[in-house]
Amino acid sequence: MHHPRLTLALTALLLGAAACASSQPHDTHRDAPAASASPEPPVSERTACTGLTVGPGTYAWTVKHEGRTRTYRVHVPPGYDATRPAPAVLAFHGFGSNELKMETLTGLSTLADTEGFVAVYPRALSPAEISGTGTQDSPRSWNAGGCCFPARGVVDDVGFVDALLADLDARVCVDPHRTYAMGFSNGGYFTYRLACERANRFAAVAPVSGPENVSPCTPSRPVPVLHFHGTDDDLIHYAGGNNLGRYGEVYPGAEETVRRWAKRNGCGDTAVQTYQQGDSTCTAYTGCTPQSATASLCTVQGGKHAWPGYPTFNNGTLNLDATREAWRFFKERARP
Repeated sequence: MHHPRLTLALTALLLGAAACASSQPHDTHRDAPAASASPEPPVSERTACTGLTVGPGTYAWTVKHEGRTRTYRVHVPPGYDATRPAPAVLAFHGFGSNELKMETLTGLSTLADTEGFVAVYPRALSPAEISGTGTQDSPRSWNAGGCCFPARGVVDDVGFVDALLADLDARVCVDPHRTYAMGFSNGGYFTYRLACERANRFAAVAPVSGPENVSPCTPSRPVPVLHFHGTDDDLIHYAGGNNLGRYGEVYPGAEETVRRWAKRNGCGDTAVQTYQQGDSTCTAYTGCTPQSATASLCTVQGGKHAWPGYPTFNNGTLNLDATREAWRFFKERARP
């Protein structure tokens, strides 16, 4: 049932940071065929690149999918070599947010400059773009399985990511064995959907404040997971809940989500502590098959619906930097 306070909370809490990235993008467009959410498309075994002309910089690119123009932002770091495959991290914004705010919230482009990976920020569709109602500024959402309306059950966002990656591969020398996904809230939900349905491309995932709510979830290989969540998250509850009304279904808690992935990845039954500072503790299920396919949970005691390491949005803790920890996790885990 629709509730005005819920709508306000969803819009306010999922927006991410209010500031936008400062660089002005170059805008070009390229068509690609629509793609189905299944089966998984084949992945090229790229070891080198030739003929690519894109250099370091920040770009806004578009691709056609399901008859719609879809947008994504790309930051190519200094030192990028167009002949050598580079790692890539896709960062999915929350409900009501966009790619510019996600770039600011995560600080991912700044980290990309020092670590040498390509940062990619896809943009979800608004209700106006989905059904022709509302405005272009209406809250954007991802079809992440159990969340979130209005994209849920309607938009093939997994197919959009397929089209995005095909377009990206034609422009930038990306390593298909070192492509990763992270996301916030609804974007975190969607990151898990990609782990379930596109395990052949994404080497590891790191959702923040968004559980796995995909049925069925049958990844084609074990996918390493690093999940971040605050115990006082009043929107996407740490213990799970049924509070989203028409925006989403009943969802599991953070601990249950990570346990599911530990079981899928053949890990042991007991999690061990891997990090502790102030209000933040991380644990990991180890002994997985393969060993690198750990399922980890970073818990912020008293943490709200926030991005750890970004304190100006909803009091994100300074005891844990989700962006840096996610990259540390990613760079040790290439896809076989």
